Amino acid sequence: MTGLKSYILRLARSGSLDRAWSLMEQHGLLDSTIDSRALTLQARLVKDRAKRLAEDERVHLFSLSADLYCKAAALERSSYPLINAASLRLLANQRSGSADLAQEVLNLLDADPNEGETPYWREATRAEALLLLGREAEARAALKLAVTTHPEAWEDQAATIGQFGLIQSHLKQDISWLDDFRPPPSVHFSGIVGMAFDGGNVKESIRQFLASERPGFVYGALAAGADLLFAHEFLEYRNSASPFAEMHVVLPLPVDQFRETSVRAYGENWVPLFESALDQATSVTIVGTDVSPLKLAIEHADQVAMGCTVRNAQVFQSQAIGLTIVAPAEGLRPQLAAWQQSDRRLEIINGSRDRKILSQNEDLYSRQKLMALVWFSNASLTKVSPYIDPDLTLVSEESGCWLACDQVVKAGDLAIQLAGIDKAARISMLYAIFDPIDPPKMLRDRAKVLANASMPGTVATDSSSAFVLTLQRWSGAINELGEIGTQWGVEPVWSLSKF
Repeated sequence: MTGLKSYILRLARSGSLDRAWSLMEQHGLLDSTIDSRALTLQARLVKDRAKRLAEDERVHLFSLSADLYCKAAALERSSYPLINAASLRLLANQRSGSADLAQEVLNLLDADPNEGETPYWREATRAEALLLLGREAEARAALKLAVTTHPEAWEDQAATIGQFGLIQSHLKQDISWLDDFRPPPSVHFSGIVGMAFDGGNVKESIRQFLASERPGFVYGALAAGADLLFAHEFLEYRNSASPFAEMHVVLPLPVDQFRETSVRAYGENWVPLFESALDQATSVTIVGTDVSPLKLAIEHADQVAMGCTVRNAQVFQSQAIGLTIVAPAEGLRPQLAAWQQSDRRLEIINGSRDRKILSQNEDLYSRQKLMALVWFSNASLTKVSPYIDPDLTLVSEESGCWLACDQVVKAGDLAIQLAGIDKAARISMLYAIFDPIDPPKMLRDRAKVLANASMPGTVATDSSSAFVLTLQRWSGAINELGEIGTQWGVEPVWSLSKF
């Protein structure tokens, strides 16, 4: 059960509240009278649900969360439920009750030098109690001490920053000082191929960027040129200055094919650099297939990697930064221009090619496009058809029906609307490269399997589609649901729903 509770907490921290609550309910963990940790998890989920509501609608749930934390503290007196109850009392406009609980927390910490789950949480808890009591200077000092006890406890720091931000905003006080304590930024890296192997001045510019921003997480591909130059410099930085930093590789094609078309094709000397970076990556994700047109596959992988960057920054309460290396006479890729236009930060380093981009033998007559496939199982066509735009074609087959849409946000909105209209329907949405007139059977089969994993009123999707929706600032809730076993292996499932 301890492992289950830890998993539920991870889901809560990632924003997957529906899945976390479902597991609590499924395993009889709600409204416990004997399990203090189950009560604190339930209180956490109620608090996080409140944070998604309008300000005037939050108070009741904040008060309910505080009550749950107090019940947990009554079962097992410790600083964790008490400090959370203190903060929630404040957010529920019960200021005197908040102050009493905050002072009780300080007394508990002073009386027991071992109080607190870890040294970080001991001092962070002290900082929160001081903040609730209006002793901001002391709170800052305590938070600084907390971070020095475990500088790489980024997930814990993110939780603290989120809580302190709520408190300061409620009190209408400055929150800018919290920026000094945020976990490191997440960076998406990209750029031109066909560069000189030594990189020229680009390497030094990358080093300066890394030294200045000190990223904790980077996402991108490993093509010969800008990608591999950045990856090499990041790994040097990680090994020398930040051993807990992570590099997540997102490739547009299977590794062997990518190695040939995007690495070896630009010179054999890039291959060892590619292999080394691949070996040292924290994770490797393959977005495309061996039949994906390279240009579309690169665009798709870029979008997924950017979405990963944004999602990670959201989870860690930090900043998402794009870094790209461009040739001066060339414009930005459309997906990078969109990143810049959406007010996300983009750092640009000027580089130059020393050879032409090689022809990739793209099929000029290919009908494949980056599209969203929406799949319906057990849907009532009389219910859903009136809500489907005339420019979209609903295609029926024996096991369900589907439509293709060239706008992923529009597809997500439509899928959620129809899930609300027909509660019996099971719906999924996948963003992929396919022929919209004749999607491959494997894609349709995957969509059907995912749809069967959806819950009433929600839409199931896969990781890459969820990350692209995150990048596009889709207005609904995007939550990690879990994993299912399929004939293609283990498939992560995400849930789309209304807030």
